Amino acid sequence: MRRISPRPIVSFSRDGRVFELGRSGLSPILHKHGSTGLGLAPVEIAKSERLDGDGSVVRGIRYGDRDVFIPLRMEAESIGALSELRRSLNELLAPDLGEVEVRIEDPATGTDRMIRGYYKDGLDGDFGTGYHGYWQNLGLTFECHDPWWLGPEQIVELRINPGSKPFISSTVPFFPVMLAQSSVQGVYQVDIKGAGPVDPIWEVHGPGTDLRISNDVEVIEMDGNFPAGEPVLIDVAEGEITPNSRWIDTSVRSRLFKLERGLQTITVTLVGATTETLVRLTYRERYREGY
Repeated sequence: MRRISPRPIVSFSRDGRVFELGRSGLSPILHKHGSTGLGLAPVEIAKSERLDGDGSVVRGIRYGDRDVFIPLRMEAESIGALSELRRSLNELLAPDLGEVEVRIEDPATGTDRMIRGYYKDGLDGDFGTGYHGYWQNLGLTFECHDPWWLGPEQIVELRINPGSKPFISSTVPFFPVMLAQSSVQGVYQVDIKGAGPVDPIWEVHGPGTDLRISNDVEVIEMDGNFPAGEPVLIDVAEGEITPNSRWIDTSVRSRLFKLERGLQTITVTLVGATTETLVRLTYRERYREGY
């Protein structure tokens, strides 16, 4: 007997609001078969003139924007309830409020991928056959400018923990931190999976001074005071450090570096740290496909 694989769980979210599509007729919002845009993004290939010698051609390759299409069926006990479902979906997807997170979970493999995009069309009901009593088919299209799908958020926290042995949690990993000469000095390895480098976010909670974050090649070097209660956020993707305090001086040697794919060693030091000091690393691994 042929086994039918369960269809993926699809959800849309923004600012903590989540709209999840079910997989059976028991759900008021059903994810239908026929989603597109879940594989590789469109590829743009630029050619240059032939090189001397072997006659080869230099090509530049990049992934372009993609459209993600999600068909769904909404069903309710009354026309009024169906209208309420549509209103809730309209408010969540409104493009003037910014990008929406489109999330795909595969129950068969356990993968969980997300891509950000702007709602493009489909809420007008042109897909399928429009209204039929208390149900309606919709085909929603999202325009996604970042071609990469992102995995679940990964969090690494470094803090002083005197008198106890370092440990690694099975859910949120806490890596060992060593206390030496009144400084927090964490040397640990992080394994970046997926298909490409990631853009980390570093969150520094004082007290402490003179921050160094290094992968032995590049360094984030910030001199000055990191007071308690005023966290500093270092966002590599946006190239921003907030708040831009006048008490902190960023060295000209600094570079907000990505974390490359594979196993790498990261060193974090902060002088004058206490048990209240925390350095938090947050990142999402990148994938070429969502499902």
